[in-house]
Amino acid sequence: MELWLLNHLSTALLALLVVGGLVMPALLGSVLTTRRFPSLAGGENNDMVGVVLGMFGAIYGIILAFVIVNRWTELQDTQKVVSTEATAISRIVRDARAFPPDVRTTVDAAVRDYVHGVVEQGWPLMRAGRGDFSVTATEVDTLYAALRRYEPQSASEQAFYAEAPDSLNDAAGRRRARINKSLDELPVPGR
Repeated sequence: MELWLLNHLSTALLALLVVGGLVMPALLGSVLTTRRFPSLAGGENNDMVGVVLGMFGAIYGIILAFVIVNRWTELQDTQKVVSTEATAISRIVRDARAFPPDVRTTVDAAVRDYVHGVVEQGWPLMRAGRGDFSVTATEVDTLYAALRRYEPQSASEQAFYAEAPDSLNDAAGRRRARINKSLDELPVPGR
């Protein structure tokens, strides 16, 4: 529910809903309380209430700041994971240029399908908070199979072949981290 709200409503509308949803009941409660108990409106306890409200406001502000900083840090971490995954995938394509055409074609096709799968299927699922490990699993398996079948012949092919599986392992690890990060949620009190 929270992800849907964040992804489909503008920040201004969300702010209006949250602030309005909090302020309006408080105002309504204040008006009803002063009408029901007119002696409270006299002001005998206003100094104490002001101090207590100020203290609650400061505590709430500190907690809110921690939540915002935490979410901002998680966003930066996720951006780093996605960037590292993209770099590892591009290294695989670069390393495959040293391979024979049949292997290079298989690797290029699997990488192309992988990237399209991530962008067209994976990201929409992650945006909804439902990261799915089965999306692009076939493409990753195809890349591993192509590298396992290949026998490098020249020293150049051996050098690039030595790098390609490491890049693929790095990409697969970053893929898992990216999907796991999409499943993260703010903790719900009481659960």
